[in-house]
Amino acid sequence: MQMGRLLNGVLVFCKWITHFTILNLLWIGCTLLGGIIFGIAPSTVAMYAVSRKHLIGEEDAPVFRIFWQVYRQEFFRANRMGLILAGFGIVWYFDLHFFRQFEGGFYTIMNYLMTIIGLTYIILLVYILPVYVHYELSVFAYIKHALIIGFLHPANLILMLAGSLSTYYFFISFPGFIPLFGFTVFAHLNMWLAFKCFENVEDAAVASRVP
Repeated sequence: MQMGRLLNGVLVFCKWITHFTILNLLWIGCTLLGGIIFGIAPSTVAMYAVSRKHLIGEEDAPVFRIFWQVYRQEFFRANRMGLILAGFGIVWYFDLHFFRQFEGGFYTIMNYLMTIIGLTYIILLVYILPVYVHYELSVFAYIKHALIIGFLHPANLILMLAGSLSTYYFFISFPGFIPLFGFTVFAHLNMWLAFKCFENVEDAAVASRVP
């Protein structure tokens, strides 16, 4: 009986490794297919969509079909969102370094303001993809929704940041694993933590409507 459990555990482990590897290769391949710049956003959205399918119990859903379908359907909308986020990040980066070049009360205040905006931007990046694949909203509503959830649930945000940093340092220490399943593991962990937060938000919303 114990041998059967061990064998079952090994099979499950191998299944997940295979899943991560296939999904990671799809992400890399479709990112290159879009010329990297226009491929990374829809590929990442598709990867998160597959992760969400597993979380809602559709573990046997065909990975390639779902990934390719989401990649094609969300290609333009995901790129629009990606360009908005990238543009905001570039503007913030240059503004931050611009105000740090000067001295005086005004520039000190602006430097602190840029730091606060930078932290807000990090919160947005942590939540935007899980929100994107979980809800049906407009591009700017995704941004608004991600920020609201991030600010209202700081404990979950800390867990997501800690998980992201832990995953980052693990793969920096063992870079050979990155081409196999590095990005996919990060996406699954991020999506899982965000999904738990979404469930709490939805349960609270239902409870508030109950007389």
